[in-house]
This record gives sequence, C-alpha cells and structure tokens, in this order.
Amino acid sequence: MTPMEAFNNLPQEQQKQVVDLGLKATEKLSNGIFKVLGYKLEAKHMKAMADAEAYKTKVLADAKAYEIDTIGTTIRNNKDLPVSFNSSDNTLSIDITNPEQLIQRSNYRLQYQQAKKEHNIESVIGKTVLELGDKNSDSTEEVDEDWYTRFFETVEDISDEQVQTLWARILAGEILKPRTYSYRLLAVLRNISKNELDIILKIAPLVCGDIILNEHTSLGNKGITGQDISILEDMGILKDGGFQARGIELSSGESKLFSRTDKFAFIFRNRGKDFINEFIDVFEITETGKKVFELANVQIDIDNMKKAFSILFKDFPDLYISGAEIINQKENTVFFSNKQIKLK
Repeated sequence: MTPMEAFNNLPQEQQKQVVDLGLKATEKLSNGIFKVLGYKLEAKHMKAMADAEAYKTKVLADAKAYEIDTIGTTIRNNKDLPVSFNSSDNTLSIDITNPEQLIQRSNYRLQYQQAKKEHNIESVIGKTVLELGDKNSDSTEEVDEDWYTRFFETVEDISDEQVQTLWARILAGEILKPRTYSYRLLAVLRNISKNELDIILKIAPLVCGDIILNEHTSLGNKGITGQDISILEDMGILKDGGFQARGIELSSGESKLFSRTDKFAFIFRNRGKDFINEFIDVFEITETGKKVFELANVQIDIDNMKKAFSILFKDFPDLYISGAEIINQKENTVFFSNKQIKLK
C-alpha cells in the first residue's frame, strides 16, 4: 500500500484532521530532503501511514525484502565470475585480464553500493517520520542545508536498525529545534559501532544528570566494566580518567539540587541537625555525552540508583535523596512534579 492509498483509506473526518494539523515538523523534513536529496516526501501521507498500527512492521518488512531482492539481483548478475582454482597452492583467484568483464563487474558493484546507500537513507527517513509523529516545530528556523548534507552523507553508510534509530532521533530533534545537534556531535557519532551503542544503552539508565555514580556494585550488577568506561572516554562521552568528585554540602534542614537532566532532577535534603560535607567519586559526562544519553531515550533505573545512593551515603542516615520529574523551568527557577521518588 502506498502512502497515498493509506491516506485515502482513512475516514474522511480523519483525513481532514491530518490535513488541518499542518504537520509543520514533517513538512520541514520534506523541505530539507528536497533540498539535499532532490525528491519530495509527502508529509501528510507519511503521517497518516505512521498512525497505522502496522506501519513500522510494514517499513521493516519492505526494507528487508528490498535488501534481499537487491542482494539477490547482484549475486545473479555476478554468478559468472571467472573464478579459478590453483591446485599447487590451494588458492582461489578471479581472472582480471578481461577489461570488459572487469568494467561490468565494477558497474554492478557501484550500482549495488548506491542502492544500499539509498536504502539506508530512506530507512532513516521512515524512522524520522515515526519519531516526529504529529509534533509541530515551534521554531520557524530551517535546518541548515550543510547540516542536512553532512547528516545524509553519514547515514547512507549505516545499515544497523538500532543505529539508524539513533540517527532518526537526531534528525527529528534538529527539525524540531535547529542547532540542537552540532557538527561536532555528528562527527563523534559518525563512526559509532553497534558495540559502542550497546554500551551507551547499557549505561544510560544509570546517568545521574551530568554524572554517573562511581559505585562498583551497582555498575557491576548491570555488566558495566572498566573497559566500557574507557571506550566511552575514548569516544568523548565521558571526561578522561583521573580523580573526579562531586561535593555535597548541606546545612541542617537545607535542600539542594544535586544534578539534573532535561526531564529529571536529583534533590538532596539534610533532615538532621549536623552539617553534611561529603565528596563522592563520579564519572563526569561531557556536553557531547549529555546529548548522546538523551538520544538513548531510556528510563532511569530507579532500583539501581537506590542501591548506589544507599551504599555511597550509608554513613549519613539523615541525608534524604529523592528524584522528581521536571515539569517546567523559567529563567533560573526549576519546577518539579509533586510526585517525588525516594532514592534514599
């Protein structure tokens, strides 16, 4: 079913709602694709298809079928490779003395590579549409054309589904708020491997604002090793090793914001009479790392956070630690949800 057919199959009232929405974010995506790739994405119709429960399944199934068909065609076109076996040294070789056959095989390879690149780009675009959903962009600013160019030059070589999803979130976020993701971040993530992404996803639920608590029991329980930490440091996601500490100073009855993300905050409160002054070991997250962990889009592991805080502050029974969702921020004032989660 084409996007147009999916749109036409919707009830008339729903068609009107889709059109009336305007879908500015998806339209910005369409305009950017046209500028850089030269073809138009029908935003309203893609949105209608994304609303269907089976859309993602269909995208993935079509992508896999397309890939299999492309690979199969390439194999069929190259089935007569002039392979010879040398019995004296048990080696296989391909005859490259025929220039016409060599040029033909080269053309097959280039066609396959270009088809694969286009497939990767279109797969990321499909995932971006799903990420945008029915969101509208509050910004009238267009995404920089050079940024689009660098983005698509990167994703054309990415075929892993999970890594494609990460890049789709980047594109969606940049459309909703241009200049969110810098060229530097694109460069850091350009060569990210599946293994490195798995490490990021593994450690993301343990991110405490701009730090990761250096509590070996809680990290070890999640299978996080010293090698994992070193890899994130090499990627520029964590600051280079060395002594890193976060200080806590609280007078009696005082509350302080310990650390925060865009959506969640950690609050310390001294319920005792004595002054609290303590330093804890942490892994500090770089500015690039903050963006990467936001892109991971995973929930905080509350149980593991409780365990880490309880071990690190076992000598401070009057220290109360809670977590709260951030619901708004105006200038330097942060507003929290009334539903706070006790962490210690």
